[in-house]
Amino acid sequence: MSASGFTSERVGQANGLGDWLLPDHSLDGLRYLSRAQVRFRVKRFWKRMFSPRQAIASLLSIAFVSLYLLAGLTLLSRREANDPEQLRLWLSGGMVLYAMYHTVKHLWAKPSLEPDAETWTAADRLWLGGGPVSRRTMVLREAMSAIPSALAKTALLGVVLWRDAEFLPLLLAGVCLALIALEMIRRVITHGIDALRPSERRLGCAISLVVGLAMVFQLGVQIWQSTPPGSDPVIYVLSAMSEVGHYAGSAWIQIMAFALLPAASVASAEPWSMFGSLAPSVSLTLMTMLAVAVILALAETLVRVDAWSTRRRTETERQRLRWMESNVIQGKTGALDDVSRSLRVTWTQRFGDALAKWLPERARGMSGLVVRQLQCVRRYLPNVIVSFAIPMALSLSPLLTDQTTKQWVFVIGGIALSSLLLAPPALQIDFRRDLKRMFLVRSLPLGNVAMCVGMLSVPVAITVLFQWSTLALGAWIAAPPKWQTIWLFMALPSLAVVTFAVENALFLAFPHHVHAQGIAMVIRAKITFLWKGVMLAIAPIGLISYVMMCERLLPSFWVGPAAFAGTLFAVWSVAALAGWVLVRCWNRFDPLIDTPPE
Repeated sequence: MSASGFTSERVGQANGLGDWLLPDHSLDGLRYLSRAQVRFRVKRFWKRMFSPRQAIASLLSIAFVSLYLLAGLTLLSRREANDPEQLRLWLSGGMVLYAMYHTVKHLWAKPSLEPDAETWTAADRLWLGGGPVSRRTMVLREAMSAIPSALAKTALLGVVLWRDAEFLPLLLAGVCLALIALEMIRRVITHGIDALRPSERRLGCAISLVVGLAMVFQLGVQIWQSTPPGSDPVIYVLSAMSEVGHYAGSAWIQIMAFALLPAASVASAEPWSMFGSLAPSVSLTLMTMLAVAVILALAETLVRVDAWSTRRRTETERQRLRWMESNVIQGKTGALDDVSRSLRVTWTQRFGDALAKWLPERARGMSGLVVRQLQCVRRYLPNVIVSFAIPMALSLSPLLTDQTTKQWVFVIGGIALSSLLLAPPALQIDFRRDLKRMFLVRSLPLGNVAMCVGMLSVPVAITVLFQWSTLALGAWIAAPPKWQTIWLFMALPSLAVVTFAVENALFLAFPHHVHAQGIAMVIRAKITFLWKGVMLAIAPIGLISYVMMCERLLPSFWVGPAAFAGTLFAVWSVAALAGWVLVRCWNRFDPLIDTPPE
């Protein structure tokens, strides 16, 4: 026994999926680690359900699941069932559209500096590092880690789609197989893009930009043609959803969805015509087996693409090192400049030095947090721009309609919706990205308030810039009342503060790793979406109720100032309350106790 749980019997041999079942001691460490992780997660879940520290999370999870099931069994049971063919087209074509979105997003993301696309936790390095475990086994193990989250998503989608099911077990099986196949496709795309050289990546970005703009233009023309002139913005939104559905069911999208078609046919209980002569049960069984075979083929493809990607990235790195070495030998300064680029003083560091001079002495450490976040934004600037350019275009799209008053309301709603739903995932440069560095963050000489303000400053500032830019363009086109525009310029930043303060407070109360998956993450995402929806529904009602109360109780001369100042005070009071909750959560956070294991 050369290491904990390892032997040297099969060093250098390829370990496949069968090694999990065969009595081979070379994978004892991997089997032990997998069993230990499963046991630990089950015990941790059970303890959290009855832990006082996690009581709120447990109650929210139980309440969400109960309300979700209640809505699925009551409200959704009254709607008309959709055509099985439409379900099949939506399931296959919709996932292809997501895969295309993921491809564009990963193409435009800055390449990772790590030479390995696989993620290794501390436990993996301790138990598996140096052991006779093949790369193939580790790639498949990480890919299969998405199965629990696929099962959770299947359960949630089953509540929504059960009314459309010909046979509910087939629907659940087809949706689950489709989600697993989609995860395999996503990983194949990721590993393939990671192997591209800089010139090839730039070419891919250019092609994706042209194709994406062409698709958006075509979709916009179809929406414009299918909607009667002078319709409300809501009609345009409904037309857009319908056209996206037609897009997903188009012939060339379905051709691209060839790997998802068997699972989609199982979900809709519609076997292919080639099995028409067989009994329905036999044909659907064959379709299920075909869907499983597709997943196995995708798994083998993932292994081969990963091997090719690893070789190509290693070759690219060797060529870069040889180029730098030859330039240094020849006395060229290009390579030396490339090596010393990280040592230069950047504009973000100069901005941090200037900011530190303006801050109080006790809060000057905030400048370091701001500089670090600005450097992160600079690294992922294309992603940030795309993440906010699309919501800006969608928020301003109602201005193309002829409804002057309603279009302005929808512009404001689009800004609020984008600030709540799209800004947080686009700007995860706060506590949510620093879970592994919490001991270092805790050691900084900053108070709780200064720490929270420093962490939220850059994401809030970028979101406010998006809000003001979109609002200025909308006001320039729609020409609303000036007092209303001024109020929105002063009130919308509070929404950005509330959004990021609550997101970070929830993270500090119930922390998780960036790439964590599983049932808990699915429920967490749904609860987060639920509170944002409740906020979007309650906030306008509360503000309108206050204005109506002012109109009834106050003289006409005082209605405008009281409504203007009172509503501003209300929204910023909510922002201050969210900030106070964030400070309390940060003060309560203990990295030793609250940091979850990987």
